[in-house]
Amino acid sequence: MKVLHSVRTRIIVISLALLLLFMIAYTVTIWTLADSYALMNTSQNNAFSLSLVSQEISGNLDDVRALVTRVAIDNELKSVLAYQDADSLDDYYDPFENMIKANPAYSVIDRFIVTDRTCSHFLQTGGAQLSSGRPLRQDYFLEEISHVDDESGFSGLFFSDLAYRDYQVIGYLRPIIDYNTGLTIGYVYASVSIDALLRPLYSYQELNDAEVYVAFRDRNYMVSGSQLENVTDRPVPGEGETVFSNETTRVARLDDGRYMLSTAEDDNRLSLDLVFAAPSLLGTQGASPAMVLAIAIGGVVLLIATILSVYLNKAIYRPVRRLADRIGRIQHSDFSQDGSIDTPDEFGIIGRGINSLSGEVTALMDRRVEDERRKLELEYRMLQSQINPHFLYNTFNSIKWMATIQGADGIGEMITSLSRLMKNISKREASLVPLSEELGFIDDYLVIMKYRYGNTISYYRNVDDGAMDVMIPRFTLQPLVENAIFHGIEPRGTGAIAIIAKSFADHVTIMVADNGVGFEPGGEKSKGDGVFKNIGLDNIRQRLEYTYAQSVSFDIRSTPGLGTSCIIRLDRMQEEGR
Repeated sequence: MKVLHSVRTRIIVISLALLLLFMIAYTVTIWTLADSYALMNTSQNNAFSLSLVSQEISGNLDDVRALVTRVAIDNELKSVLAYQDADSLDDYYDPFENMIKANPAYSVIDRFIVTDRTCSHFLQTGGAQLSSGRPLRQDYFLEEISHVDDESGFSGLFFSDLAYRDYQVIGYLRPIIDYNTGLTIGYVYASVSIDALLRPLYSYQELNDAEVYVAFRDRNYMVSGSQLENVTDRPVPGEGETVFSNETTRVARLDDGRYMLSTAEDDNRLSLDLVFAAPSLLGTQGASPAMVLAIAIGGVVLLIATILSVYLNKAIYRPVRRLADRIGRIQHSDFSQDGSIDTPDEFGIIGRGINSLSGEVTALMDRRVEDERRKLELEYRMLQSQINPHFLYNTFNSIKWMATIQGADGIGEMITSLSRLMKNISKREASLVPLSEELGFIDDYLVIMKYRYGNTISYYRNVDDGAMDVMIPRFTLQPLVENAIFHGIEPRGTGAIAIIAKSFADHVTIMVADNGVGFEPGGEKSKGDGVFKNIGLDNIRQRLEYTYAQSVSFDIRSTPGLGTSCIIRLDRMQEEGR
């Protein structure tokens, strides 16, 4: 998870996240607009195409109705029918047939019939159904026209009674009125072939692969192949689901997600409905430009994001990485100058500040080391000069006392120990000495103390040979022994002092212990009139820390009435490096 904390990763992640969000928003927007555009384009195309089909069908019906009216008011035909002369009616056939065949509606007319008022004489023309249909008789004709509404003279779809097979037609019937008498003298009847009338609609349905419904005189039909199927109901869109509308068509959304295109009902009470699925953006020609534009813009955005990522990586990540590496080297005590971070931009200001700080830290550390060296030298010189006159007075009194009551042997031993002690204090300048030399100093000191206190002080020493060469600061153990005598044993009157040094693989421990009166925690004391003035436990601890830093520990353990032990633990690796 640390990789997520790097500037480079954050730049890449943020760039990709912003790009992804932009692409999602852009894709959703383009897709929505393209979907709306495709739906609108498809709706308009379907509306236009279906309107043409509807107009063609309605135009043919209007032409048939106009032709029926034109024949019904023909004066020549009225003259023939007024005399009720069958031969004269037959003579009218040629102009009658020419009139019918010349009309644009002839292509959809199944039969065109003229008859007298008794429906016993007929003139008939039409298409191929004439030869394959029933003979034109009064009873068949009367059954045929029974489907026609008396008021409008217009029928709905029905199966023709003049055909042997099931054959749907639409009938138009108009009486022929003698305007002189006001009497009906005959009838004009035309049947329209549904197959011929709806042939454009059948072709349209096959090309569009959609559901097509025909509403004719309050009856609903669905186009199935090349024929109509009667349906009890048809899809009905909601009022608030309109997608597109104009004077003649309306497109609305159905509950199942499809769309319904409806044409307005015309004078023939005919309307067409088209149910189609939502257009596919990938398959709709109208949406292809939008998709191409979306892909093109998406590619441009991706290229820009890549260039931006590379630029940010060069302009931000690399300088930050160099600064981070430089700070990391400083953490590992490398305070050298780095010219690569001294750039002319804002990062260069930080880099110059880091280089300046590194130089100042180096100078400060050098001054600190020099100050510490001088401080240690000063402390040792102070130790050498802090010989206690009172101690010398007491010592020489002891020598005088021994000279009075004893022979010269004791005086000689004390003077010998004293001379070595004084020589050790005043002549040696090395800050670190082997443990063996420090123990020799303790031996000389205790010789004098034994003569001063008599047999009240016992001294034990147990030091491993491997610890004899370990280097420790001079005068480290003597103040501990002196405190043990003055503050531990002297108040009790008698006691013992032990110095134990153990050598281990990775460290050495040195312990100075006594069985004196001890003290409560926080009650450490130092003698003010011993060999050294005011050389207490804190001074020893500080000198050890100055010399060995974190590689040394100094612990004091004391129990009132049982005694005190001071333990120094020194790591061997640190000690060997000195």
